[in-house]
Amino acid sequence: MLDGSCAVGRVDPVELAWAAGFFDGEGSTMAQKNAYRPGYRRLVLSVPQSGRLGTPDVLLRFHRALIGLGRIDPLDLPHMYAWQARGFHEGQAALALIWSYLGSVKRRQAAAALGAVTEQYRSGLYRARAPRRGRLPVHAVHAEVIHQGADVTTLQRAWAAGFLDAEGSFGLVRGRTRKDGSPWFRVRASADQHGEIGTAADVLVRLHDIVGTGRIERHGAPDDYKWVVEGQPAIEQVVSVVGPYLSQVKLRQAEIALEKFTAQKRLKGDAVRCVRG
Repeated sequence: MLDGSCAVGRVDPVELAWAAGFFDGEGSTMAQKNAYRPGYRRLVLSVPQSGRLGTPDVLLRFHRALIGLGRIDPLDLPHMYAWQARGFHEGQAALALIWSYLGSVKRRQAAAALGAVTEQYRSGLYRARAPRRGRLPVHAVHAEVIHQGADVTTLQRAWAAGFLDAEGSFGLVRGRTRKDGSPWFRVRASADQHGEIGTAADVLVRLHDIVGTGRIERHGAPDDYKWVVEGQPAIEQVVSVVGPYLSQVKLRQAEIALEKFTAQKRLKGDAVRCVRG
């Protein structure tokens, strides 16, 4: 039974859905080797993010969504940070919290890493260390209980917002040169993800279905695909769907893109008025 003393009872399922989307975009699960312990594998979950002004707010939000599991540290790269959960108990607990929302690729990756780690314990070669003080393992059954009753549409939109916070961008792209020689810019939102050769990643298909607009096209390598949305009405639709759950940085990026697009001087008027009004 869950009660007020259980950390799992304090999680926000909407924030967990957002965190899963963010992990689908930027996260990874590894069975990390150790050169000094042959055959040993350590479960490590990692979510990197750049932050020129310090720890990125999205990593702090991710950390809060997972009830404080893991930690955020600077990396040995300029302006780079990473949330990480290290060790079998903490890593398994973090995965249990977001598992219901994760895409198939990150689930397969996590399952493979968990399999490699648990095999060394099953064989008796190594023993799993007890969790750190104050870090009790969270079981998947608890994670399933707390998700009951949450609105499915809300959770899907929160997931999409998390994925866009990780992989998405809003901006202007140069269009055709106009008759007077001036450039025209189109407003666009996009998100990239590797899938299989000839098949778009399921997270892009899922994103497309949730926001209800855009297209998925191949981009670069044979397994690299991009979800693309262009035009003011379509961008506004995306913002209306994911805006309530999107980070302030990404939401502001969308607002600036729309402001710059609408500020362009039109030579042909618009759909209602000619250029002379």
